[in-house]
Amino acid sequence: MKLTAILLLAVTLTACAAAAEKTLQPGLTGRYYQMTNSLEDFPAIPAGTKPDVERVDKQINFASTLEAFPGTKLVDNFYVVWTGKIRIPADGAYTFFLESDDGSRLFIDGAQVVDNNGLHEMQESMGKVELKAGDHVMKVEFFDAGEDAGCILSWKSAKIEKQVVPENVLFH
Repeated sequence: MKLTAILLLAVTLTACAAAAEKTLQPGLTGRYYQMTNSLEDFPAIPAGTKPDVERVDKQINFASTLEAFPGTKLVDNFYVVWTGKIRIPADGAYTFFLESDDGSRLFIDGAQVVDNNGLHEMQESMGKVELKAGDHVMKVEFFDAGEDAGCILSWKSAKIEKQVVPENVLFH
């Protein structure tokens, strides 16, 4: 009887996991906030605050611009949080790069992997992490204080040449 219950539980969990995977949609959810004060660091957004823009971005590949951030009216003093999942193709060491103007940081499965904080022109920071194949929770934060704004997320591994993280591995 116990073996039957264990097998039933395993089948149910497998079916739930498959259903959850089917509900994932391409791209990351981007929540964009216009800040009223000038920024020098990542802001704390009070719970319940609605973003000024909420959309799905296929990838984080925004070259530096003096104009409004692509697809928005945001020019200075704004903050973006991208959330979703990254699908890792194979077990191994992955190096992630964040190039931004101003600050940015990357978290995978709740652990900070890249810290590119501060007020600066387009500048790249990197971090390395061992990951198992499969989906991992990902969050990227970015803020712009003034003038130029840009943010680009790239990666590389033993089997992947350095490139912008492609849209076919990003989901929400």
